[in-house]
Amino acid sequence: MNTQQQQRSLHLSLMPSVAETASAPSENTDWREAGLEEDAGLVLLLEALASPVRFRLLRLLAQEGGNLCVRELVERIPRSQPVVSHHLRLLLFARLIGVKRLGTHNYYYILPDKLKEIREALSSVEHLLQQRREDQR
Repeated sequence: MNTQQQQRSLHLSLMPSVAETASAPSENTDWREAGLEEDAGLVLLLEALASPVRFRLLRLLAQEGGNLCVRELVERIPRSQPVVSHHLRLLLFARLIGVKRLGTHNYYYILPDKLKEIREALSSVEHLLQQRREDQR
């Protein structure tokens, strides 16, 4: 399996539906040109957080200040090592977490920039909604 195929297999499920929806026959504009590419990246981040297992992994990393290995994460949630590793790979792919090798173990930690990006995007939606409410008064 080449690198591109591996990335596709790790790819979160929503991205193809975003691309398919945007390229529907009734639309003449490519989804990248319509500004959906940026939104699609945010949707991938949100989808990565939408899994209870992945969200729990992020919470554990935040509670422990990061730097937990798979074994330590498996001890804290009721999932097998392969399941935890799979979810960690998806979080890595979404760039919500990073990994560093120390000795024979990989230690995972949160990348705060992506969480900040999510927070800012949701905040901008909230701000637009509030502006709309004020304009309707």
